[in-house]
Amino acid sequence: MSNEHGSLIKSPKQLIIMVFASFFVPLIIILLLMVFVNNGKRADSSASADQIIKPVAQLNFKDASEPAAPAASTK
Repeated sequence: MSNEHGSLIKSPKQLIIMVFASFFVPLIIILLLMVFVNNGKRADSSASADQIIKPVAQLNFKDASEPAAPAASTK
């Protein structure tokens, strides 16, 4: 049994191929995942952006000049 370790890349051509592959393969995977997520079925595709955001972005303001409700005293 030999203790020598060999390199997976033997020539400059293989090095260039591996550099390009290490950049483009993850990029292609990310793009394909984006297409997959964006093509998912939506529950209500006819709803406008305002209708979708309204329940999340709705704020309820209270008039600051109204007297505060008396707090229940605990003795």
